[in-house]
Amino acid sequence: MKKRMVSASDVAKLAGVSRTTVSFILNNTPGKHISEATRQRVLQAASALEYVPDEDAVSVARRTHFTIGFFISHSSSIFTDAYIIRLIDGMALVFNKNRCRLVLQPLRQSQTNYVELVRSQALDGVILINTHTNDPGIADLERAGIPLVVIGSIQELRIPQVDIDNIAAAREMAEYLISLGHKKIAMIVHAPVSYYAAAHRLAGYKAALETADLPIHDEYIRIADFTEASGYRAMRELLDLADRPTAVFAGNDVVAYGAMQAIQDAGLDIPGDISLAGFDDDYLSRYLNPPLTTVTQPAAGLGEAAARLVLRQILSPSAVQQETEMHRIILPTVLAQRDSCRSIHHEQH
Repeated sequence: MKKRMVSASDVAKLAGVSRTTVSFILNNTPGKHISEATRQRVLQAASALEYVPDEDAVSVARRTHFTIGFFISHSSSIFTDAYIIRLIDGMALVFNKNRCRLVLQPLRQSQTNYVELVRSQALDGVILINTHTNDPGIADLERAGIPLVVIGSIQELRIPQVDIDNIAAAREMAEYLISLGHKKIAMIVHAPVSYYAAAHRLAGYKAALETADLPIHDEYIRIADFTEASGYRAMRELLDLADRPTAVFAGNDVVAYGAMQAIQDAGLDIPGDISLAGFDDDYLSRYLNPPLTTVTQPAAGLGEAAARLVLRQILSPSAVQQETEMHRIILPTVLAQRDSCRSIHHEQH
């Protein structure tokens, strides 16, 4: 029986490092700052496994291409949420130019063994989205020294992060609805508040109401789960209230699409009976009937910035480790005012 050939991934697993590190050490790649202890560990692992790189493998290693995992938590709408697609567009600008391969990894919320996923797929780095508070897998990635960038916010960990100011953006939208004369403003939060972005957008909505001395009614706050169907259900609940809202702010555009359908199915007019706003500015939002008022966030720019940050960690790990400041990039948002919201000032006199 033919003996199975030992691969660079086998060496990486035994040495407890990435496949890329093994490649750099065994091929004496110039310009890489790798500690002597790590170098010796890899050489000892290669020796113990009797690893001999073939000429093709050496050739590939010298071409230096990387595989990056895009981990998408709560991924039920991965192929219908245009925000995710636009993030990937931004990443592709960087990764195509640098001959990197992007691997999509949908995750269930209960799935936290990210380190095992990285090793089993021989990934060189990870970009993670939809971060939530009860996710121990993120700290595991950090402890394992795996190049990692979060699209979103995690206050407790010193992981490079790319985000928008969700609190300020949501507050601006709620303030806009207040400026139109609305006092009964509901919010359909796009995800459970264990997700950082959901909690921050809810906080922005509440802050705007508090500043305007408007009451925050618990029955006006509904929680969705990223999908059109959850937005539809939440909107039906709001329409069933005895004192229904005159304006609804949905925490993302996908949820707003479901809410819009629920309003129209109830025989009501947007914005004649209810003003509706979203968050993201997905492809479809300006082409709806009526076009959706929403927060335009630079999804492609976020994806591009995340890709650059993860590549920087892969190519210059020691330089990144020596930095005292954590990389946190905050990109601007814009309020897109369209026909789904209207002023009701004249109706209140």
